[in-house]
Amino acid sequence: MNDAFARELRAGRRVTRDEAAGLFAEDLLELGAIADARRRLVHPEETVGFIVDRIINFTNICEAKCRFCAYHARAGVIEPYDLRLDEIIEKADALARAGGTQIMLQGGLNPEYTIESYVTMLRAVKERHPDIALHSFSPAETVHLAKRHGMPLADVIGMLKHAGLDSMPGASDLLVDRVRRSVSPRKCTVDEWRAVMDALAAHGLFSSATMTYGMGETTDELVEHLDVVRSTQERTGVIRAFIPWSFSPANTALSDVEPATGTDFLRIVAIARIYLDNVRYIQSGWLTEGLPLAQLALAMGANDMGGVLTEEVVVQATGVGTRATAEDFIALIRDAGKTPVLRNSRYEIIRRYD
Repeated sequence: MNDAFARELRAGRRVTRDEAAGLFAEDLLELGAIADARRRLVHPEETVGFIVDRIINFTNICEAKCRFCAYHARAGVIEPYDLRLDEIIEKADALARAGGTQIMLQGGLNPEYTIESYVTMLRAVKERHPDIALHSFSPAETVHLAKRHGMPLADVIGMLKHAGLDSMPGASDLLVDRVRRSVSPRKCTVDEWRAVMDALAAHGLFSSATMTYGMGETTDELVEHLDVVRSTQERTGVIRAFIPWSFSPANTALSDVEPATGTDFLRIVAIARIYLDNVRYIQSGWLTEGLPLAQLALAMGANDMGGVLTEEVVVQATGVGTRATAEDFIALIRDAGKTPVLRNSRYEIIRRYD
């Protein structure tokens, strides 16, 4: 890398899309060092956060039937199910007993679910556990509900907020319409995803942005995704964190795709930190990458481990078996030379482990 360019990057100069595409060809170690310097500009503390949370997948009946998903109900392969409300409450109770502070209610595009179904779930959990944050649902589900009921997105999100929704995961997949038409044509478009972020902003709710890569996209399309995230954050300010995930092809309709490598993951973490100069938290995708690689990412721009994800089942359906506890995170973060901090869904520190 040109020395002058490297100095500019370390100093925080905003990079263009063309420059970001060029970073994919640069030396990984140098890229990681620059990304870590960029991380210190927005997060000078040598702390790494994590949260004790639980995913509750309340149904696997989903008419989106994305080609990259191994979890949606498929006749003869995975049995369809819907959790009863009392089963959802039991799972919420278990998280509360474990000291957890966040629940992710996750479903899909279930044709039988109405806005009232979502409101009922939220109210039931929130009334029983008012101190647990409900970081739940997704832009695709929100668009699905708006279309089903003929309602504006802002009205749907307003009803969910009134019922107890605290924030919504970005669940971005890959924000490139060419790729979405190929692997998830029934889900929301990029413009619709942006519209959900705008509606969340209008209601004072926050979100995140994920990135599922390794589905046949080009380097320019990876940068296109990052640019959608950066420009959306510029406009709304609702994106608290960015979370990259490599696509796990096993048991999906894309099982012949060559899996992304650990090097790919570290490079994307570093480039995301450099390009997303308006997103403070870059999470290390331990669930798909494994804990050792996630630890390396903490030296290459990442500064958060995300959640322990009690009862995660969607990625597990692809055969990925990574598990983690709070104790695992504390040890991993310390071994990386950082200070572990337990946080809440607003990224406020609950406890330091000095």
